[in-house]
Amino acid sequence: PLLETVPQLPSASSVSVIHQHNDDVSLLLNNNASSSASFAGAAIMSTHPRDYSIVDSVVSDLRDRSYRAVPCYGIHPWFLHEVLHASDDDDSNSFDDNDGSEEWLVELKQRLVDHPDSIVGEIGLDGARWREVEENYDNSDKGGKNDNITIWNRKRVLSCPMKHQRRAFEQQLLLAVELQRPVSIHVVKAWGELFDSFDTVRNKMKNKYLAEEKNALATTTDDTLLSSNRRKKPKRLLLPPKIYFHAFSGKEGIIPSILAACEKGNVPREDVFFGFAPAIPNYYSAKTPSIMKRIGIHQLVLETDLEDMSNAWDDLKRGVEGLATALDMDACEVAKQACENAERLYFGRK
Repeated sequence: PLLETVPQLPSASSVSVIHQHNDDVSLLLNNNASSSASFAGAAIMSTHPRDYSIVDSVVSDLRDRSYRAVPCYGIHPWFLHEVLHASDDDDSNSFDDNDGSEEWLVELKQRLVDHPDSIVGEIGLDGARWREVEENYDNSDKGGKNDNITIWNRKRVLSCPMKHQRRAFEQQLLLAVELQRPVSIHVVKAWGELFDSFDTVRNKMKNKYLAEEKNALATTTDDTLLSSNRRKKPKRLLLPPKIYFHAFSGKEGIIPSILAACEKGNVPREDVFFGFAPAIPNYYSAKTPSIMKRIGIHQLVLETDLEDMSNAWDDLKRGVEGLATALDMDACEVAKQACENAERLYFGRK
């Protein structure tokens, strides 16, 4: 949510933004009513196409009450298997690399086009989300299932095969670049895959821009245009304009590589953001304060990552307190800077 202040902070504290999943906004507003602070709005994330209408409803509800609200559309890696219908052991490409006609992708693009103030999220890669399947399943039995299946002949597979996660992730990144939208990214134990996907997207965008330039030159006889094409041009974005790594779970040593990968996509470091959610266990790790310090206050935003808004207010306070302690800063200053960062992330369109 966008908060003008938080409890126990001076009323002069400015706006902060936290990442929130869809839910009944009245729960948060009722909690806020008993506080000296005031609620100003929310960034509402989706995880599956079935969430889109809920996101629209919550955003509309907030705006009707004169709060600010940011709709966010995308498919989370935990639920991709429901959308892509990829088999557990499918090593083949179930879709054409150059095909952008998948129904889910068409629907996502239309949502983003219809809501020009929206961002792409929550999307990403997850190498630790497992589900169990039967390893020695024999579908030749008339009963369709062996009677001797036990826990010892079951196996764990990723909820969606990583190659399909990468494909869908890259498609959504390309859409964010095309429409110039910020993106909220979830990454768990898949940093190598993230860097590979960034490489793929950067190369695709380079090739797209080169093809556009060649086509423009091939169809013009304008000497002025030909001359301007030879001049040095400003670098074009090869990745989304703002990149937010929410509920950050990486180690401190991975941060320089993340920033370098974004810079290769012509995304300046000040447009790369990180969040830490008090709802996630690693927030309380002894290593988290040093990671926060490594990132620095100017690239940190507050978030809850909750589905139940009744707890959002308390988690926002925990977020402010955690950053203030880790960075040895006054809580009011943390809230103020987090506000400025969030404004750049969600509303600072170029």
